[in-house]
Amino acid sequence: MQKCLWASLAASIFVLGAVGCDDASDAVGDVLPGEQSREARIEQISEAACERYGDTEAGCPGYGTGEDQTYATEEDCERDFADRAGELWPAAECGAGQINDSKYEVCEERAKAAACSEGFFDAIAALSECSAENVCTDPADE
Repeated sequence: MQKCLWASLAASIFVLGAVGCDDASDAVGDVLPGEQSREARIEQISEAACERYGDTEAGCPGYGTGEDQTYATEEDCERDFADRAGELWPAAECGAGQINDSKYEVCEERAKAAACSEGFFDAIAALSECSAENVCTDPADE
């Protein structure tokens, strides 16, 4: 899984185009009240990263068709980030409320930084902080 993510990050941080990774089943078990589902976290990180990408006042590329702009629209960005988060957090490892809140928050901050920067160090930090191994918990450990 990390090899696949690294391949997509090495080319360019969260660019358009799919990387051929196997996707686990999207079946998600019960989520306890107050816990965020995998789908909700994927939507949340996509919205946060794409809001940051569009923030031209912060020096981010913003939406459009210019040479330095990966995404023409916010919808394109959110769809791409959601696809990548789905690959990053397979349902088999991250379903049923298994996404750790505090580790997710760190990952979200890394994703926002990566959305605004194509720096090599941001890519490595995002890979490490956002991996399923780091963000998702094993229910047997709790």
